[in-house]
Amino acid sequence: MEYPAADFYLKFKAIYNKEGNFIDYVLVYISDMFYEIAKIEPKQLLGKKFSEIVVDNADKLYFKEIYLSMVPNAKLKCDIYIDELERWYLINIFTDKGNDEDYVMVHYTDVTDIKLNIRKQEIVSDDIQNEIITLKDKVRLYYRDKMTGLYNKNYFEEELSRLDSKRQLPISVIMGDINGLKLINDAFGHDIGDVVLRKTAEIMTGSFRDEDLISRGDGDEFIILLPKTSEETVENIIERIKKKCESNHLDYIKISISLGAATKTDENEDIRKILKKAEDRMYLKKIKESKEAKLSVIKFLKSRLEKITYETMSHYERLKDLTMMMADALDLSDAEKGELSLLCEFHDIGKIGVSKDILQKEGTLDYEEWENVKRHSEIGYYIAKEFKDTSPIDELILVHHERWDGKGYPGLFKQDEIPVVARIFAIADAYDVMINDRPYRNRMSKYEALNEIKEQSGKQFDPHISALFIRLMEKEEIIV
Repeated sequence: MEYPAADFYLKFKAIYNKEGNFIDYVLVYISDMFYEIAKIEPKQLLGKKFSEIVVDNADKLYFKEIYLSMVPNAKLKCDIYIDELERWYLINIFTDKGNDEDYVMVHYTDVTDIKLNIRKQEIVSDDIQNEIITLKDKVRLYYRDKMTGLYNKNYFEEELSRLDSKRQLPISVIMGDINGLKLINDAFGHDIGDVVLRKTAEIMTGSFRDEDLISRGDGDEFIILLPKTSEETVENIIERIKKKCESNHLDYIKISISLGAATKTDENEDIRKILKKAEDRMYLKKIKESKEAKLSVIKFLKSRLEKITYETMSHYERLKDLTMMMADALDLSDAEKGELSLLCEFHDIGKIGVSKDILQKEGTLDYEEWENVKRHSEIGYYIAKEFKDTSPIDELILVHHERWDGKGYPGLFKQDEIPVVARIFAIADAYDVMINDRPYRNRMSKYEALNEIKEQSGKQFDPHISALFIRLMEKEEIIV
């Protein structure tokens, strides 16, 4: 069955405001075949802005999807099946410059015969239609953030140019940034971080009008454009978002987002400066709110560790007593004692990233399980870097399982290369573990544990500090 070619094309001229920002397109030419094929009077469309045409003809000829994809210097090509014409078309959008004007050509090339011949069918089946990436699909992929489903930065930039007009005043911008997302990713993994992003996007979507533009920027950033919205209204919206974050937290993570806003009230104001003002205000709030959010995550991590490991508060206190006893004998500085105290409290914070089944396993760990456990020092390092109070000991957390003979992990240092604070801590931690019960073995007596320290002197432990620890413990009556 032959289908005579039914091609046509449209020509649009770009419109810019006096500041040079792109606003819209005007339809300036329609090819001769248009009326015969589309059955739409050209005079109904010629001279109109494309945005106006779309309002009246959104469901015709894929106008709505084409409009969303058209920007200055646009290039796009794809094939679609147009229901009302009962034909396949290859739609080709490209820029055509002439007389210092910007034009966009939209060509509809009839490819129905080609489609039918390739498939050896007389009708276009649903299967074929489903296999073709339509223009609508491409527009969605180009303008949507895959993770959250919100509009992306490309779409925001284009809509900003279009909406930056006098009739949209006052126009407001909100900049948002999730607090502690990197810490969440480091502690729980990126899958949980993605859940936080999607939950935040859900809260955002439920906080604005349909005409407001909600987009995801870079990483943990959100940008919202609010036409015809006053500064007072924006502040009320921010309060509403904050309350929703409080009441819609995840099981173990409180969602926190710092928000800053600015409003353009005069058409002569530069919208880019409004964006920058909103961003600056957001970062000012983030200085305080980010710390609070990270404190909340750290507090949860410590609480959870107490439930799934033996990292209890009494364990921390025993470690502090043991390490301070050695620190005093070695005449360490106050700064080093401070590091030791923090290390006692946070040394195994990275175990939050290890499976509970492995941490509580009764019996010997296999190779893969042991490799998993060894990662906790690296995970702890990244967690500590994100929290100001623990950042001074991030490297100490990373190396607190190094050995004097170089056979520890992650295997970066040996002997005197290992920081003295880490060498002191290693002995105290090993001793406390040995004299307390664990799933994989019974506890040792004080003297058995000291003999083990002596046996591992020069192997696992610094020989000088090992000897000092043994002497101190033999005199000590309180710490056992």
